Amino acid sequence: MGESLFAARGYAGVGMREIAASVGLSKSSLFHHFPTKLVFYGEVLDRALERLERALCEETEHPGAPAEQLDHWIASIVGTLAESAPVARLLLRSMVDEDPFPPIEFEPEGRESMPFERRLEAVIDRFRRLLEHGIEEGVFRPVSVGDAIQTTIGAIVFHFASGDLGEALIGEPIFSGSAVERRRQEVSNFIRRGLLA
Repeated sequence: MGESLFAARGYAGVGMREIAASVGLSKSSLFHHFPTKLVFYGEVLDRALERLERALCEETEHPGAPAEQLDHWIASIVGTLAESAPVARLLLRSMVDEDPFPPIEFEPEGRESMPFERRLEAVIDRFRRLLEHGIEEGVFRPVSVGDAIQTTIGAIVFHFASGDLGEALIGEPIFSGSAVERRRQEVSNFIRRGLLA
């Protein structure tokens, strides 16, 4: 509910009346459950991140060497984003749009973070720990962990958010089975080559 609208037009481009109509509620009924559009938007983001977090948690139940764990994480994120077309665009918009939230701070001072921010922080922190562990073990070369995280997010999320451009570049729908599998392999190989010692 709301993912497709926010993914297509961002926070500022969607009104509560339109959201209510899309789910068959009156605007006042929607406000009964969500007192502001900001609260609703935060909930939509949190649900999208919850699916990613759940998939990543399942992957950590299968411990292995850092490079194998990295492959599992990439496959998990690719698979999760491939299941729902609007999620990648929604997440990309939330990361680059300046409104409606202040910039995400991973140790916010003086303000309560939103649930989706805490969930995003948890997902990124797990990935950070995996990279740091791989560096400590000598499996990954010493890299800027923050840059490696940014590169991985860009390589995965942008692909599934790219729409017509992505389809024109790869020559087929980005959500087709063959394109999803190729993306998983490409990202795994690309990130591995950049990280392996």
